[in-house]
Amino acid sequence: MAMLENVRRDIARVTRREETWVDKVGTVCFNLGLHAVLLYRLGRWLQLHHLGPLAVLSSYVSSVVTGAQISPRASIGAGLRVYHPHGVTIGAGAILGRDCTLTHGNMIGTFGASDDRPVIGDRLDAATGAKILGRITVGDKVTVGPNAVLIHSVPSDVTVLGNPARIVLRADERGGHDQPSAEAPSEVVSRLVSLLRRTVEVVTIPSQVDRSTGLLGEGIGLDSVEILKLVCAIEEEFDLTIDESQLTAARFKTVGSLAAFIHERSAG
Repeated sequence: MAMLENVRRDIARVTRREETWVDKVGTVCFNLGLHAVLLYRLGRWLQLHHLGPLAVLSSYVSSVVTGAQISPRASIGAGLRVYHPHGVTIGAGAILGRDCTLTHGNMIGTFGASDDRPVIGDRLDAATGAKILGRITVGDKVTVGPNAVLIHSVPSDVTVLGNPARIVLRADERGGHDQPSAEAPSEVVSRLVSLLRRTVEVVTIPSQVDRSTGLLGEGIGLDSVEILKLVCAIEEEFDLTIDESQLTAARFKTVGSLAAFIHERSAG
């Protein structure tokens, strides 16, 4: 029953945006990422029922047909979605939570000679080429950027990027405590705006930028790569060292909130 419930949720995640039954059936029949997931579910069921050789056969068929190698000895929660499965690898002993999303070239497995695999929470979102390796713990709702290599444990609600991966943004954990205590001087705002124009692609910068201009979503709309570039540029421009724990979404809400944070760190 658990396997059937997992399969229902896997299929539901892939087909929920399809409007007609014809589209839903077509997705089930021709989506290779879903086929990789379903073959893993079959292999996992066989493994748990002491039919190891058949489980290995199911994994082999998946690797040939879909390009994904997902060990039946990995434990993966319901709602797994795989985009473009070629090159996706999940090693034996890895643990993933519910509603995780994987893409082309992802690897979840060992680091070096160790046999230890990661333990990953719910709603992982791994971009193309991202790798999660070794005996680490990854929290819920973690986004791993393109080609990032994550080899250290990270908490929930963060975005990581780079090789080795570092946290470039985390969800707000303390509510109002992340709000700046004072408005930044105009000089700091001007330097930050100039830095934005030098660091971020010009086409994404509005012609008029002031304290109220948004940095995430509405406004400039920084992505995880641009956030990392901007943080590195801020550290160099303002001679600061910014701890990962300080990279909260509230501080990147607007140009003004980020400038106020920079001013506070410089004064401290």
